[in-house]
Amino acid sequence: MRLEGLDLTRYGRFTEAKLAFPAPAAGGADLHVIFGPNEAGKSTLFSAWLDFLYGIPSRSRYDFKHAGPTMRIGAQISHAGGMLNLSRQKRTASSLLDAHGAAVPDALLQSALGGLSREGYMAMFSLDDDTLEKGGEGILASRGDLGEMLFSASAGLAGLGPQLAAIRVELDGFHRAGGRKGMVSEAKTRLTELDRQRRALDTSAATYQRLGREATVAERNWHISRDAEAAITQTLRDLQGALAVLPLRERLARLEADHAEYAHLPDADDVVVQNH
Repeated sequence: MRLEGLDLTRYGRFTEAKLAFPAPAAGGADLHVIFGPNEAGKSTLFSAWLDFLYGIPSRSRYDFKHAGPTMRIGAQISHAGGMLNLSRQKRTASSLLDAHGAAVPDALLQSALGGLSREGYMAMFSLDDDTLEKGGEGILASRGDLGEMLFSASAGLAGLGPQLAAIRVELDGFHRAGGRKGMVSEAKTRLTELDRQRRALDTSAATYQRLGREATVAERNWHISRDAEAAITQTLRDLQGALAVLPLRERLARLEADHAEYAHLPDADDVVVQNH
């Protein structure tokens, strides 16, 4: 695609301004340099070309003289399909017009641009300090049209952008800064709940020491109580034995009372001795 001429019909401070870019002589360099002092309109020309290709934004910094739909840019473009003579007005829709003022689809220009987006075109063909810096960052991060194309060309990888986008979606599902969803966020929520439960079950050092002292005293009292229980059990056994003997003592007392009547009689052993 080659720009043959650019018309700033009503754009910025320009009215009916035209620039022609004639084809070079055979074998010559196809290069045109536009120069001028500050505020001459070089940046306006730059912006007008981009607005012609991709549409004039609803909020434009160049509508201070020609407001609203009165803004108009024209261009003559040659490409493999032939010559295009088009103009662009500031409209929300159907802003691209042919030489007769009839609306034509933007696809007509997009086919000549090869589907390159405004961002990609600016990164490749509208270089200044800002775009060079942003383009370099995009190349390093493989973002944007230029970054993806250069990275794909150097690495031999096609369609890298969609794959990176899918990876970014997966990463967002894992964690997104400030997000309430994601594996990391859910794990943090679970960790907070477990920490709350731990604090509910946790015991301070002072409480632990107090409980330890109380356990020691309780264990000592248990041993004392166990020894006292053993002593009482033995006493009970002794009393039970004494109670069992009481009937025998009563019988013995009766026998001794019956035997008292024969106390004056000699023992059998004494009689046996005298007989000898």
